Amino acid sequence: MIERCPCCKGRLKENNVCSRCQADLSSLINAQKAAKTWLSKALQFLLSNKIEQSCIAIKRSLYFEETAIAKSFYDFLIQQQITEVLTLLAQADVISAKKRLYQIRLLIPSSKKLQQLDGFANYLLLAK
Repeated sequence: MIERCPCCKGRLKENNVCSRCQADLSSLINAQKAAKTWLSKALQFLLSNKIEQSCIAIKRSLYFEETAIAKSFYDFLIQQQITEVLTLLAQADVISAKKRLYQIRLLIPSSKKLQQLDGFANYLLLAK
């Protein structure tokens, strides 16, 4: 939770209004709560092996607040998917790897690592 008012840097107490500048911080506090809730859901989905739902939940968490732990979890999910795709490629199952990449890139389109891995999988498909 926030400890200082983002408007005047005054120390915050229990309420949602800054005692110094009277700024209403309820939206900010609610966004932080939502970010924590979605981060928790992302972890629960991952533990249930629901990767797609976990990706959606972590993106929602990051939408509300970009915390270091949420960013780390997001990077972990990407790395986990890269490992899965590389395992499929090592087994020469290029079609399954491409399908998995397609599914995950719909959820995480901005990942450079996934884009590079997709290019490599395309190269392997053309080499056959």
